[in-house]
Amino acid sequence: MKTLTTLLTGILIGSAATALIGAVPVGPADQATKQALMTVKNGIVAGHQNKDRAALDRLYADDYTAIDAKGAIRSKQNLLDALPTDAAIVEGKYDLIAARRWGNIAVATGRGHLVYRNPDGSTRVSDYYSFNVFEQRDGRWLYSAAFLP
Repeated sequence: MKTLTTLLTGILIGSAATALIGAVPVGPADQATKQALMTVKNGIVAGHQNKDRAALDRLYADDYTAIDAKGAIRSKQNLLDALPTDAAIVEGKYDLIAARRWGNIAVATGRGHLVYRNPDGSTRVSDYYSFNVFEQRDGRWLYSAAFLP
């Protein structure tokens, strides 16, 4: 009888674990997730364009880290501290190309187009591709990490 009880308990635990794992979205992100990620990325672009520290503070995860092609690392705090002296963005756009989701983690690639105004009035254009990591915490998506050009 003890062996049967142990076996049934094991089957129950295994069934519950399988059901929970099956409930975690894995694979290409669904349309709702893609839209949520785009909302975050558009908010990031607008926040930098408007130099809106409060908006960016809400969108970046506290442990956000960005690494560029040269290996330079920037944190959320670095980005927020540099905001007042960053070049003015006069035009900004980001398009999501593809996204994939594993439960509360999503990765996405996309292309950005930014036009900066230099202090002398001239402009500089940045067209780039980036790889982004998002994490859903307490029901909302945050920008957690990036690989930037």
